[in-house]
Parts: sequence; C-alpha cells; structure tokens
Amino acid sequence: MRWITLCFLFLLFTINYADKSVAGFAAVSISKEFGLSPVQWGLVGSSFFWSFIISSIFGSYLSERFGTKKMLSFMALTWSVLQLGAFAINDLPMLIAYRILLGVFEGPFFAIVLTHLYKWFPPESRGMATSILNFGSPVGSLVCAPALVYMIDNHGWKLAFASLGILSLVWLIFWVWLGKEVPENSEENDIIKEKAVKQKVKFSEISSALVSRTFIFTITLAFTSYWLLTWIQVWMPSYLLEAVKVSSTQMGYISVIIGLSAGLVTICIAMLSDYINKKSSSYKKSHVLVVGVSILIGAGLFYSITEIQYIGWVVFVVCVGKGLYGTALSLGPLIVSRLVPERSTSLIGIYTACTTMAGVIGPLVTGGLVQKAGSDIVLGYNYSILMFATLGVIFSILFLIIVNPDKLNKKQAASVKDESKNVVV
Repeated sequence: MRWITLCFLFLLFTINYADKSVAGFAAVSISKEFGLSPVQWGLVGSSFFWSFIISSIFGSYLSERFGTKKMLSFMALTWSVLQLGAFAINDLPMLIAYRILLGVFEGPFFAIVLTHLYKWFPPESRGMATSILNFGSPVGSLVCAPALVYMIDNHGWKLAFASLGILSLVWLIFWVWLGKEVPENSEENDIIKEKAVKQKVKFSEISSALVSRTFIFTITLAFTSYWLLTWIQVWMPSYLLEAVKVSSTQMGYISVIIGLSAGLVTICIAMLSDYINKKSSSYKKSHVLVVGVSILIGAGLFYSITEIQYIGWVVFVVCVGKGLYGTALSLGPLIVSRLVPERSTSLIGIYTACTTMAGVIGPLVTGGLVQKAGSDIVLGYNYSILMFATLGVIFSILFLIIVNPDKLNKKQAASVKDESKNVVV
C-alpha cells in the first residue's frame, strides 16, 4: 500500500503542477485575447501566490486537526470546481481573481502531501520518496505540455483549464475509494496513538526553530529554487517562443524533454543524498553539501545560456539546471522537519509560505526586466536568468557555510533517533 499511496500522491502532484503551469502555456493566447503587456502578465503570474502564502500556513494547521486524507480530498474537489469555472473568465480582473482563488486552495498542498507521504516512509527513505513525488512537478508542468499546447492551439485555453478540472475529479473518486490516512499495521497505529497523547510542543520550541539559522537559510535557498520554478511555469514558454525562436509545437516537445530530464536529475541526486545519509548519518554531508553544491553548479550553467544561446545548449542547461535547483525543494523539507518533528506539518507549511514568496516577486521582476529591455527581448530574458543565477550563487554559499542540521539539541536528536526506527506520522 505504501507504493500505491505514493502513486496516488504523485498523480495529484502532477495535476497540481499542471494547474499551476497551464496559464504559462496559454500566456501568448491569453495576452493577445485580453491585450496584456509583459508587466500585466507578470501580475497574473504573481497573483496566484498572493493567497497561496497565507493559505499554506492555515491549511497546514487544518490538516493537523482533520487529517491529511480529508484535506487532500477537499483540495482536489475545489481545484475541479475552479478549473471547470474557467469558461466564466472574460477579462483581466476575472483572470486575476481566478488565479487568487486557485492559490487559496493550492497553497497548503505541498506541506500536506509531504506530511501524508512521511506517514508511509521511514526517514532513511524519504529523500528518494520525496524526489519521486516532486517528479510530478516537471511531469505536470512540462511533460503534459504537448497535450495542453495542442488543446490550447486547437480548442482554446479555457478548455485546457477545464480538462484539468476533470482530471482532479477522477483522481478524487479513486482516492476516496482506495486512499488511506495511515498504514494499517498495529505497530504504526500504536505510534500514532502515542503521538496523539503526547504533551503539546511548547510555542517557544517552535518559535526558536523558526528563527534558527538552519530554518532561515534553508528557506533562502528554497526561495531561489522556487524563483526558477515559477520562471519556468510563467515565463519559459514565452522565452522559448520569443527569444529562442522555436514554434509552439517544438516548445511543447522541448518542455517534455526538460521535464523528464530535470526530474531524473533530481531523483538521482536525492538517491545519492540518501546513500550518504545511511553511510554517515550526517545531514550536513548528505543534505547541506549535496544541495548547496548542486545549486552552485546549476547557477553556473544558467549563467552560460546568457552567453551561449544555441537551442541545444539552452535545452541541456534548463534540463540539468532545473534538476539541480530542484534538490532544494526535495531535501529542504527534510531538513526543517527535523527541527521540531512533532510539528513537522506546521513547519513545512511555514517553510512553503516563505519559499513561495518567490512566486509573488519573481514573475513581477521578470515582467519588469523584459518590458524595460524594450525591443531587445533577448536581453530582457537574459537579465531575468541572471537574476536567479545570482541568487543561487549567493544563497548556496551562505547555506554551505552556515547551515548544520547535525547540531540539534539532545531532545530533538533523541526524537529523530526514535523516528528512524519507525514510520512516523
């Protein structure tokens, strides 16, 4: 049932990122229909994350109260309703309102889906399991591109949005029927009951975790990774069409290549991280070094495409670079969840809220850079690439120097040691 559960979560992750990305594939069509400037389109991309940030914290709290299965079911239902309601959008204000509402009900998803995953996998396997789950991101945002682009080109962007609503509804039906909240064996249920009667974690423990160097600098690096992710979702289709000069069909297939390759790169690095962790039992070596070095290499690769813009090299760099940057989003939650294991859902929710600030800022900054470049659109996109490459260099160096998750206090270390013997909620 563990792998069936992972399959369910992977499929929902795929739908979630297809929901996030379909607007990017429809950027040119929507902009033409509503007469949007680059700055206005950046506003559309940013608006999704305005409510996303607050709801990620609030929704994480609700999942601790009502359970992750119910919350995932509720979110899938709301996505279906909203995506099917895309036919009602007929101007910019309605488009922005729609994106805000979608953000409300997608905001808590990452923290809740990770918490549900952690119920089924022990800590020594979570890096690989999380990276497989995160593989749904490129599958949903890029591998589905040809089908979404075909639908947009031939049937309109509204139908493409609605098709994702139908997929969410189908997933929901099977999830309610087959999905489970926790593993069924008695040992794991005893752990859950034991945790239910534990004394509540003191607020001082949570607040001290939130201001710790480990939490802050893990967030800054994940912020950088999310900046790239939103750039790919909101701007990469336009970049390929307008700067690299590919056709819409080519753009769809290039997106497939990027999605699959980047996902495989992230999975391989996560497996390396798990291997190092098993050998050394050190999060500094297995997580901090692996993530920090990956982002540094990725930043260097992205800088190169501002100088070398041959299509083959651009595709290679985005494939590998996205996979390298993706390690921060796969392994970062594992680092912060160690700080107060009993409240890992809340910590990951706050981590997600802070990280996704990049989704608010990034699209607006990119829109401003592209518009400021005027007719030299390639220069505008190059500036936007240099932005997240520079952030990657700065924050990865700080992360490597400052963060050391192995320096937990004795109480936290003991909790993690007990957790490593069992699959934990």
